[in-house]
Amino acid sequence: MKMLFLIGILTITLSFTYAQQAGMFNVKDFGAKGDGTTDDTKAFQAALDACGEAGGGIVFAPTGNYLIKGHLSIPPYVTLEGVWRAPSTWSQYKGTTLLAVEGEGEENGTPFITLHTSSTLKGVTIFYPNQKADNIRPYPWTIRGRGDNCSVIDVLIVNPYQAVDFGTYPCGRHYVRGLYAQPLRKGLYIDQCYDIGRVENVHFWPFWTWDDKSGIRDYLWKNGEAFIIGRTDWEYVYNTFCFGYKIGYRFIRTKNGVANGNFLGIGADATEIALLVEDCATYGLLITNGEFVSFAGENPIEVVVAPTNTGMLLLQNCAFWGPSNQIAKIEGKGTVSFQNCNFDYWDKDAKGLPAIEVLSGDVIVNGCLFNRDAPQVYLGKDVRYAVITSNRFTGFSRIINEAKGNVQIGLNAAFEIKEEAGSIVIDDSFPEPLFKKIGEWYLAKAGGDYGGSSLWAPKGDGNAKAIWSPKIEKKGYYNVYVWFGEDPNKDHASNAEFEIYHAKGKTIKIVDLTKNFSCWHLLGRFYFEPNAPAKIVLSNKANGNVVADAVKLVPTK
Repeated sequence: MKMLFLIGILTITLSFTYAQQAGMFNVKDFGAKGDGTTDDTKAFQAALDACGEAGGGIVFAPTGNYLIKGHLSIPPYVTLEGVWRAPSTWSQYKGTTLLAVEGEGEENGTPFITLHTSSTLKGVTIFYPNQKADNIRPYPWTIRGRGDNCSVIDVLIVNPYQAVDFGTYPCGRHYVRGLYAQPLRKGLYIDQCYDIGRVENVHFWPFWTWDDKSGIRDYLWKNGEAFIIGRTDWEYVYNTFCFGYKIGYRFIRTKNGVANGNFLGIGADATEIALLVEDCATYGLLITNGEFVSFAGENPIEVVVAPTNTGMLLLQNCAFWGPSNQIAKIEGKGTVSFQNCNFDYWDKDAKGLPAIEVLSGDVIVNGCLFNRDAPQVYLGKDVRYAVITSNRFTGFSRIINEAKGNVQIGLNAAFEIKEEAGSIVIDDSFPEPLFKKIGEWYLAKAGGDYGGSSLWAPKGDGNAKAIWSPKIEKKGYYNVYVWFGEDPNKDHASNAEFEIYHAKGKTIKIVDLTKNFSCWHLLGRFYFEPNAPAKIVLSNKANGNVVADAVKLVPTK
């Protein structure tokens, strides 16, 4: 009992000492209640002003739920600090929580907290209790910087409409570390940074809710932008991540200029566009060890470089995956370089889209892995320079070069099978009109597939069809073959029906897909002419799953 009494006295003494140290102020001493119902705006601001008038220091907010009906201004050289020593999660109404309510419906209103030169917000949670997931309402920026050396450290902003604005006013040498949030419209905005800014360990993720029934997931996929970066003279960004936004990282040109900087270990998942470069500096955006995933929206692409870009984007040791349409679509007058990157999935609907589509500017793709049997690179007529070397392709090499500029392509390792002279081979990865699919087909890598992959469809009534349409340039007889891979799940059809349309009509052949894998199967010898329609059709009208892989026509005497 005596020991507990001594501990209690010691705790009270330490709290009193903390509050009474020079430059240390406690909001409770200025009348803050922290009960979640009393308006504590005046108490907080009085403590902040007193600290500023004393020449700077720390304003401490103990554990409590502080209702702030107005807004706060942190004077120069003052830190507003809560109890957290690391960014928290799902911690509204725990620790030091500031409840923000002002400015509903006013996107351009006064920010909830304004930082000034060398002022800091640290160790707090900010929550908007009136924001509803099923009826998102605009609010002003939660935090805005107005001066150099503004800092945000170990802060959770649960559900801000707009989180941190370090761009509306000059905000050089800003420092953001340990910021967690679920911004509903904009996350971190940087501009007017005329001396090096630093951002590290920022995590934009569903810390509030990801309830798709409320519509918030689709709202973010339609409206959300996580990182927006304009003029900054060297920005160091380290270990940042966002999930579930329309745009992950957006680099823009403002009236103040464009960005350059070093971006290490950044990531964007579940986006429509993971990385959008509208413009950047000629000395470059250096992105290393990034991970980018796009599958949301109507046209998911990991990297989009706009026609307005004039700068240099350099991506090194980055990984790209997710069921996207493309890895990158590149335009503009700048340069884009991919070095030692991993491209895992693109052309999700098997329409023959290239992983990297370059319509203009310069591009370098070197030492990269293309882990899908689909077109790799398209070079448009306005490409000035291109170097595509030392890459490894899964499947065939499919680089389409229509560029009028200087293009160097070579030393790329690809899938190769030597076929008979004059033979015509069409794989399922070829674009229309050579290969076309109707109905529901799915990507397969069963083993033994021609070119490394194939398509499959479940047994049905013929609603799914695969159509190979060889281009016949010389009339005559051809042996027609089909290729299909292994049957790992023992569910392939034993009566797959192939229709061969030739110059003399139509012939149907039945093929057992449950055996004799990974080789050419002869369907027969048929007569073809250039002006007569030629095609081979497979449907899913069968007793098991059917596989669409490759066909081959070999001329015979």
